[in-house]
Amino acid sequence: MFALAFVAVAAVILAAIFVAENLRLRAAEKVRATPRSKARRQPQLEDAIRAAFDGPAEKHGQLFLSYSVWKRDQETRLELLAADPFGRLNEFTRSLIVRHLWRALEVVAAGSVVMVDNPPQTWTVSIDRTFHDHGIDPWRVPVIAPVLVPQFAKD
Repeated sequence: MFALAFVAVAAVILAAIFVAENLRLRAAEKVRATPRSKARRQPQLEDAIRAAFDGPAEKHGQLFLSYSVWKRDQETRLELLAADPFGRLNEFTRSLIVRHLWRALEVVAAGSVVMVDNPPQTWTVSIDRTFHDHGIDPWRVPVIAPVLVPQFAKD
């Protein structure tokens, strides 16, 4: 009798595990099936921050081969492709340059701004708060005219 009760309890526990796992997998499938909004390139923002590259270029030479600005929902991403001179700078100088460009984009972009460069170094508002440069910014953020960024409907 005891063995039969034990088997019944084990069967109920296995059924409960099966149901819970099935529900978890269905929820994960729904998340995967939900389309994400597509990132859109923002040439008007690229033109707006072009002047921000002048200060570092005058001091250190041509540091970046290319850059592009992308927007997805409320996040704006500046992607930089660095040239060899950028890799030869020390970490602090590279951080100053990336922060300078981040601030220039933050002036014209609505929402959060993320910068990713190659070699890898990511800059966000949380990193900016903890960056102890004691107010050092060798280049002024250029005066940028307001840019009318079209608001796209969500995909």
